[in-house]
Amino acid sequence: MRILLGMSGGTDSSVTAMLLKEQGHEVVGTTLRTWSECDTEESEPQYIANARHLAQKLQIEHHIADVRKEFHDTVVKYFQTEYLSGRTPHPCAFCNPNVKWKILLDYANRLNCERIATGHYNGITERNGKFYITTGVDAEKEQSFFLWGLGQDVLRRALFPLSNLTKNEVKQIAIKYGFSNVANLKESIGICFIQGTDYRPFLKKILESEGINIGEGYFIDRNGTKIGKHNGFPYYTIGQRRGLGLVPKEPLYVTNINATANEITLGPITDLYHTEFKAIDYNIIDKNDFKNPVDVRIRYRKQNAKGKVHFNSDNELTIELIEPEWGIAPGQAVAFYNGDILLGGGFIK
Repeated sequence: MRILLGMSGGTDSSVTAMLLKEQGHEVVGTTLRTWSECDTEESEPQYIANARHLAQKLQIEHHIADVRKEFHDTVVKYFQTEYLSGRTPHPCAFCNPNVKWKILLDYANRLNCERIATGHYNGITERNGKFYITTGVDAEKEQSFFLWGLGQDVLRRALFPLSNLTKNEVKQIAIKYGFSNVANLKESIGICFIQGTDYRPFLKKILESEGINIGEGYFIDRNGTKIGKHNGFPYYTIGQRRGLGLVPKEPLYVTNINATANEITLGPITDLYHTEFKAIDYNIIDKNDFKNPVDVRIRYRKQNAKGKVHFNSDNELTIELIEPEWGIAPGQAVAFYNGDILLGGGFIK
């Protein structure tokens, strides 16, 4: 079978290439060159070189998809717009259906590939003629939470060879094949297009480059009383406690962000707990899966909470949680599960 493989240059996709080739498939590697603040025209990113080198050693066809402009105009602009609206964006959940898998599907069609494989630690299952992503055996590495936006056109062709493996087993496979350097590749942390793990310097730089100056505003309490100044609403997130520049008598958390007034409400942690919220721009595989309560996950590493999902319209859901959860931030993703099966998701309103 001719299979398109998304090659990031990292350990997981590299081992996926080895496994697919061992199984006798014709592997066509494709590496997406996305936009990054540290990328330059003069130098090639290391992950591109890593992917090309591995493809040469494995003797597989390799392509580089330069999607820097599309990535910047889609993902980076979304990131900026969300913060300017007082929301907390989720770039990975937005990028997967709108850029990454869209490009991989296009390349698979152009290169006559039947399936599309990646190094995600997830699986695929079929129920009643529809395809669902399932969680992998390595709970620390599986990424279904970021993939709820994928449509059936992608899922029916998706292939995840690492679904039954742990990260340690994947590293051992790389060593077995003589690629110990691949096994020891450093994993990326945080948002892929910024340096470091703090988004604020990057956001400040791109806003200033466009002549957008978000000045100081006020922290207010739940009664609307001013209790201090902040550096500008985009630089804070719901649930934040550290870095506020205040010395309160009791711990205070960001509980609301008012972009129009440049005001940030602070309150005790109890103000962050909610049993009901809405989600928009959702993608659901089958509404019949929601007749009973489902598992609701509002953070990547967060344990699932039980909740009932109500369909308000083609673009909006209401989620009722059985037990209150804290830190439900507008703009972030919510994903729905039935056990290990991903049913869909949306963005918190």
